[in-house]
Amino acid sequence: MSNEWRKNLKVGDLVMMRSGHMAVLTEINWRDGIDVEYPHVKLRYTDDDSGGSCSAWRVKEVLSESR
Repeated sequence: MSNEWRKNLKVGDLVMMRSGHMAVLTEINWRDGIDVEYPHVKLRYTDDDSGGSCSAWRVKEVLSESR
């Protein structure tokens, strides 16, 4: 299964994380000067409204794409 879709995530996407929590992406960026395969994302968890950030590798699937 290809993981290329993780490179096309957009702000506002509702995603399921590998941890089993749903989150909305609030920022996506590629870290300059660091050789990374996937972008870094900032997000807001829907279950408790807490913030977080991680590699897009931790996103399991996109549940609803941003328009």
